[in-house]
Parts: sequence; C-alpha cells; structure tokens
Amino acid sequence: MRAFHENRTYGTAFPFTAFISHNIEYLAHWHNDLEIVYVLEGSIRMGINSETRVLKAGDLAVCSSGDIHYYDSRDNTSELILIIFNPSLIGFPAGWPLNLRLTSPFRENRPSTPEEEAINRRLSAIMQELLQEHVQKLPHHEQLMTGLLHELCALILRHMPLDTVNPHKDKRRITNMKIMQEVLEYLDVNYMYPITLADAARHANMSLFYFSRFFKSISGMSYISYLNSIRVNQAERLLLNTDKSILDIALECGFSNIRTFNRVFKQVKQRTPSELR
Repeated sequence: MRAFHENRTYGTAFPFTAFISHNIEYLAHWHNDLEIVYVLEGSIRMGINSETRVLKAGDLAVCSSGDIHYYDSRDNTSELILIIFNPSLIGFPAGWPLNLRLTSPFRENRPSTPEEEAINRRLSAIMQELLQEHVQKLPHHEQLMTGLLHELCALILRHMPLDTVNPHKDKRRITNMKIMQEVLEYLDVNYMYPITLADAARHANMSLFYFSRFFKSISGMSYISYLNSIRVNQAERLLLNTDKSILDIALECGFSNIRTFNRVFKQVKQRTPSELR
C-alpha cells in the first residue's frame, strides 16, 4: 500500500470494504475514496489535513476525497470500525462532497440534546450494519449497503458543519493540500535516495523553516521521521518476503550503513531486523 496515494482495489465490482482495526498505525496518505471511522473502544490520535484529534469511544471521523490523513496509536489502544468506499456508490464519482467541505472532519460523541443522542446512535448503528452486511454477504447485500451509505452520508452532511467551497477564498488551503500530496508522492517514489529536508523543501518551493513546520502540521511527524518510516516499512516487507541480506536491504531502502539501519528500524518497529528474520 503506497504511503502517499492509495489506489484501492476491492477484489469485486462493488468498491467497498469494511473491517475492525485494533491499534492502527498508518502514515499520512490520501485517496479519492471516502474513509469513515467509528471508535468502538479506547482512543486513537488521528490527523486529517491540518487538524488533529484524539478520538474516543463513540467519536466519528470522515476522510473526504483527497483528504490527507494518518493514524497514530502510540500510547493508546483502540478498536475501530473502518469503512472505505468509492464515492461513485453514492453518486459522486469525481469526489465527495461536491462543492462543499466539512468545517471539521471530526464528530465527537458529546450529545447535548436527545436529538443529537439519537443521531449518534443511528450513525453507530449504520456503521455496524455496513460491517455486518459486508461480512455476511446475504442476498441483495450490495443494494442494502448502497442505501445505508446514502443514509450515512446524508446524516453526515446534515449534522456536521459545512462550508461552501470558494475557489478564491480557499485557494491557499487547496494549494497547500496539493503541494503536500506531491511531496508525499515524491518521498514515496524517491525514499531510496539521500533526499534531505532541503531537497523536499525545494520540491515544495518553500523555505526550509516553513516547510518543516508545514510538513509536521499535516503528517503528524517530522520530515525525517516520516521518511524513515517509509524506508523501514519497505525494509520490513523485504525482510519478510525475500532472501536478500540485511545489508543489501538497508542500502536498497536508503540507509547509508547497517548501523543506522538497525538503530532506526528498532526505533520504528521496537525490534531489530535480525529479530524479525
């Protein structure tokens, strides 16, 4: 799965998946598909674009088309329902929402009225019904799931604050998101080379100081931590799926020497490459 832009494949003609995840960790990435998260238990830190929140049981998060988002489970434990689907299922093939954006992508489970409590219960129920239908695959489940997705997205649009997209007013925000998408792609494609913070800042056409702050505000981690995580994740795949030597894998993944590779790998994965093998 690419770190910067996930082109999802679903295995069927119905572009939908749902699953329960425990203590998910995922680098900042983006995709056209919608990703909706419901916290069943515990808490998790999640970032969407430049907004970060610690989500707790009953909270909901909505990643609209193109939103850059990440999951950080350090110091937290959680159980989530995730549903991910192509917006064409609800009539928005070019992306969702159309000509609107959520003022905040997070909905906290803090009802102040009986109506809000009822809405939260229904949102939770729909998420769990979608998961159940996806798992059981009873007759006509796809038709039923499409109806549930329409209801879910309609409730989100009705009960979460919205702004009308103004291309002139939002020009800076839209430009920054596109720049960040391009930077994440640049790192994903070139992680095996010695690309420095200065290299990435030049790619983004930003000053070193501004880029460093900008990158961390959206990805949730420093530039070097993000780059090392990409390198270590790729090294982990090679360690598990090939017979290449640890040294060859280290060099192939962008580390200049085995000593640095071992140190960084243990920082990210809490064990050494040799222990993984």
